[in-house]
Amino acid sequence: MTPRPTAEWQPTPSHARAVIVALVLITIAVLARRPDLVVLGAPFAAAAVWGAVARPTTVPTVRQRLGHGVLDEGDTTTWHVQVDDTDGGADTVAAVLDVPAWVDRGPTLGRGVSHVGDDRVVDLPLLVRPTRWGRRRLGPALVVATSPWGAFRWVLRRTDGDQPMLVLPKPATFSAPSSAVTKPGLVGVHRSPRHGSGNEFAGIREFQPGDRLRRIHWKQSLRTDTLHVTSTHADHDRHVVLMVDALNDVGESDGIDGRASSLDTSFRAAAAIAAHHLGAGDRVSMMVMTANQLRRLAPGNGRRHLDRIRRMMATTEVAARGVDDGRVPPGLGSGALVVVLSPLVSAAALQRAFDMARHGHSVVVIDCLPADITRNEFTDPRDQVAWRIRLLERQRELRRVQDVGVAVVPWRGPGSLDVVLRELARRRGAAIGHRP
Repeated sequence: MTPRPTAEWQPTPSHARAVIVALVLITIAVLARRPDLVVLGAPFAAAAVWGAVARPTTVPTVRQRLGHGVLDEGDTTTWHVQVDDTDGGADTVAAVLDVPAWVDRGPTLGRGVSHVGDDRVVDLPLLVRPTRWGRRRLGPALVVATSPWGAFRWVLRRTDGDQPMLVLPKPATFSAPSSAVTKPGLVGVHRSPRHGSGNEFAGIREFQPGDRLRRIHWKQSLRTDTLHVTSTHADHDRHVVLMVDALNDVGESDGIDGRASSLDTSFRAAAAIAAHHLGAGDRVSMMVMTANQLRRLAPGNGRRHLDRIRRMMATTEVAARGVDDGRVPPGLGSGALVVVLSPLVSAAALQRAFDMARHGHSVVVIDCLPADITRNEFTDPRDQVAWRIRLLERQRELRRVQDVGVAVVPWRGPGSLDVVLRELARRRGAAIGHRP
């Protein structure tokens, strides 16, 4: 942006003081016949006259821009301030950038000072570091230029011209077993419990009508005088559905460097799970439960789809109050792995998990409630009692969904879902293997 300056060069208080001191000393020297006071006042008079003669006649041109409009939380970008002094009357240029919440300034606290060189162009980079996901708006910076001897000052102070910055949730560290939920199918890169056209060896069996000739195992056929072929496991794809409960944000957030609220943990864990499965070639879709709607992102794969998932989370507004009907979202294919991330203080997320499990989907609930939240954080004794009652109700609801086969695990980073996903794979594999 290029704001149009409207302010003119104004005398500084130091210049006015120099003029006053020079006039007072010279007047006293004349009236009192004190030549020594003339010597004392001469430097002040010279500075005042030199500053007045060097007064700039035109105002500088200022251009400001943000280095990166989209970045991860915890990363650093630069707010660039370029001052072009065509007249050459400016001697020093300074800039100060005020930042919103969840944005830290660089080592200079968002301030930059530079001397105007011979090229009459000054670049002031101001470092900014967002510490939490979401939409942020930065700028514009306050720009101040002074003439030689600090005699005159020009200030550019604007309230418009800010620029948006989208801060994406930073994926947490995560790993999972290679085979989680099996799904009958003939496309994809994962091994299916069913035999079919694939790449992984399953065994040797007798030839059946429809087998391809290139699958004939000649050694076994010659040894038994019966035609045998090699069988393989079919390949299948995997559809992972990430469902984030944004109806409540429980706990205090200190950004990427400190304590994490429930929504911080949910978004960072969802980004990590999405990155893991997309890197393995799986299809991932996203659902975010907000106050008035269920935001949906269609299944996709690849690096760009991960960016779309993270952008969707970064643009989510936390609901002050929410109403959810708990209905099963349409469009879930058979055999999808549904991962629900929620602090589980609202019954809506558990109701969805319960209904989807009854419809035959493999559901895993990740408990994102911060572990350091205790009754002692509430100052009012009534709030402490209410929180304790809510935790007891929460335990009852968790037992209810666990009774229908829904696994509930706390988020602990790498390996959080290893045992659960292996158990789901074993159950689904046994169910498919016993189908007539």
